Amino acid sequence: MNVENVLRSTLRERAEHTGPAPADLADRVLGARRRRRRVRWGLSVLVALTATGLALGQMLGGSVDTRPASERDKRDVIGRADQSPPREFVAAGDTALAAHYTIHWADVSSQRIGRRDYQLLDQRTGTYRPVPWRYLDVAPGLRTAAVLEQDLPARRVGLVDMTTGKVTRWIDLPGNKAGAVAFSPDGNRLVATTYDGTPEEITLGQGSHFARADARRTGFWIIDLRSGRTAWHPAPDEAEHTSFIPRRDFDWSSDGRLVRSPNDQTGYDYYDLKGGKATAPTAEKHLTSHPGEVSPDGTLVVGGPAGNTTSWLIDARTGAREDDVPGSEFLAWADDRRAVFLGCRGLTCEDWDKRVETLLLVDVRTGRVEPLSGERPMNKTEKELWQPVFAPR
Repeated sequence: MNVENVLRSTLRERAEHTGPAPADLADRVLGARRRRRRVRWGLSVLVALTATGLALGQMLGGSVDTRPASERDKRDVIGRADQSPPREFVAAGDTALAAHYTIHWADVSSQRIGRRDYQLLDQRTGTYRPVPWRYLDVAPGLRTAAVLEQDLPARRVGLVDMTTGKVTRWIDLPGNKAGAVAFSPDGNRLVATTYDGTPEEITLGQGSHFARADARRTGFWIIDLRSGRTAWHPAPDEAEHTSFIPRRDFDWSSDGRLVRSPNDQTGYDYYDLKGGKATAPTAEKHLTSHPGEVSPDGTLVVGGPAGNTTSWLIDARTGAREDDVPGSEFLAWADDRRAVFLGCRGLTCEDWDKRVETLLLVDVRTGRVEPLSGERPMNKTEKELWQPVFAPR
């Protein structure tokens, strides 16, 4: 329809329903038509630009992947041999570096007081970021962290979403405060170790006397995350001396039916979930060192260390000692035949002033070693002496 026809039709409709047309009616009609035409043109341009941007983003591979970082990168081995401590996601087989921390020690009079500073995996960026928590553990799947607040022991446990970094839930611990927390193998329960004071606080030894922990372990909480039920059970620490690290924290047996704590003589003490003393599960009866764990298929146990650079394998069924394997401190099983260790290689291993350690992925059958991190000098400052925290991938 041309301009003349539009004007003629509008004037006719106006004449039929109203009195005489105003003098500027033609200008109004033509102005409204021009405005409608500009709006339609602007919308067309916007739609075209949006479609072009989407198409260009897809061509360039720019579509946004909102999956957690541990899901975006599914490579079997993700090492950072040039990073110490690792800044980006590290994983091997079925395990991953969920966090790492340093302990800052301060001497106050005759006491030494420690504070843990953690860096937790940020699932949005795939990097390790500082967090304000003083103790944490990560659930299988790397989606949730259980955390304790600044002053240990803490009166509550928080659950943190590792994608948003926010606390989604607080669980109160009335009467008995926690200095450590650990997820069960299925991720549905927590064991929280309780102390009557700060776990990283010791009185320094004088002369032939050992360092003594000021805080004593009092027991443990069992927390069912699905039902919200909590129960505390007494389990005092009877050790007289605790060397440099005073903790006797609880974690879980490999089948998740018992909790356990390290024992200098026997490897572990076991308790059932009602607080009673228990015997080791069959798969763990030859687990004699801490930290330690049975392989996923239940056939092997790592013992040791056998020396400055090696640990030994134990047949989990018979207790027979098998070959030595590279790696001085066991950390986690990656699968049935590969494990992650802290280990030292080279001529500097015997000299603690020159010793450096690395996260190592070790094939326990062939001895093949693959570095997962850069070197960690043992004689450096506390900030550089980082400690890894692994969790099932």
